[in-house]
Amino acid sequence: MAAFKSIIVGLFFTVFIYLTHQMVRYADLTPGQAFFVIGFIATLFAIVISMPLFFWSRSEARSESKPWHDPYFSAAHFSMAYISFLLSFIILRDIAGFILNFTQPEFVGTQLYGAEATGLLLVVPLAMLLLGTLIVRLGAKVIKVKIAFDQLPQGLQDLRIVHVTDLHVAPGLPVKFVQKLVDKINQLDADLVVFTGDILDDHAVRHLPELEILKSVRSKYGTYYVAGNHEYYWNIDESLSAFRSIGYHVLVNQTETLQINGATLQVSGIADPAARQFGKEPADLDKLVSQQKTEAFKLFLAHQPAIADKACEKGFDLQLSGHTHGGQFFPWNFLIVFFQRYPKGLYRLKKMQLYVNQGTGYWGPSLRLGTFCELTEITLKKA
Repeated sequence: MAAFKSIIVGLFFTVFIYLTHQMVRYADLTPGQAFFVIGFIATLFAIVISMPLFFWSRSEARSESKPWHDPYFSAAHFSMAYISFLLSFIILRDIAGFILNFTQPEFVGTQLYGAEATGLLLVVPLAMLLLGTLIVRLGAKVIKVKIAFDQLPQGLQDLRIVHVTDLHVAPGLPVKFVQKLVDKINQLDADLVVFTGDILDDHAVRHLPELEILKSVRSKYGTYYVAGNHEYYWNIDESLSAFRSIGYHVLVNQTETLQINGATLQVSGIADPAARQFGKEPADLDKLVSQQKTEAFKLFLAHQPAIADKACEKGFDLQLSGHTHGGQFFPWNFLIVFFQRYPKGLYRLKKMQLYVNQGTGYWGPSLRLGTFCELTEITLKKA
């Protein structure tokens, strides 16, 4: 663990040196201007790196809540996003400068790396933060997906499943956002509503108003929930109890069997891989397989889509997952493909199909850029 911490701190310091060097080295700034730029960037880096240092140094940090925690964490998240944008544009500028230096060296020196360019680089990330925040304020966008299956029982034809994931209920997510989301869910009048993890990203007791709103979700055949990795970070037992208390069917390596229009539907939910880290019941696919009925259509709920590589061998028909956020904001919406094999959308793996929702809420800074908050309505069809 000590080596990991050292690597993280070293990486932060390396990026800081690169950013400040590229911002001031060639810009012909006055000493005062250079001091301001370096000081501004140093402040952002200090805010960001202080958050993991805070959690590493205090084992009880997640169990206590101080009045200053929420604004501090929010500032750290937005600083992280700002640095991400700034780093992206500096790298793109350096690539462009390297290429243009062979044909237009004067343009590179006076325009790409001048004082005005430096000022613009400081301002553009702020504009992107504002734009990304406005996109989030629009609320979740309903995406309607029809998925066809060769062996779909006739009684499940046109069954509609509303899929919610990665809501991340925390102080940074407005209660109004949750209320608007539940209103949209209820307007869809779904047969089934499923929540595939990272719904809570804080202690449940701090979010009783949001849980009361989520309690009002309506579905014809029930509302089902599996936990994600973030619920484990904030006391998983507390989270599971909270969702049971509002009437959700909480599935931890469990299967529930429904009879719908003469057809059998099985809804299975698996524990998140984070469970093992916290000494809780780990993910157990074989336990779910032992509960399967041959004649049933098998719906599999798993927070992380990567488990699909194993699940597609286990007889499931449809897996619903989240976790990836689709990268959430630029440039990660493009880079996510290097970290997640199934970043978003529909995939076919042998006889099983996988749908990855890019997240109904957001994590960290309240912004999305290049993605949107997604509420998915899935309709089952006979191929």
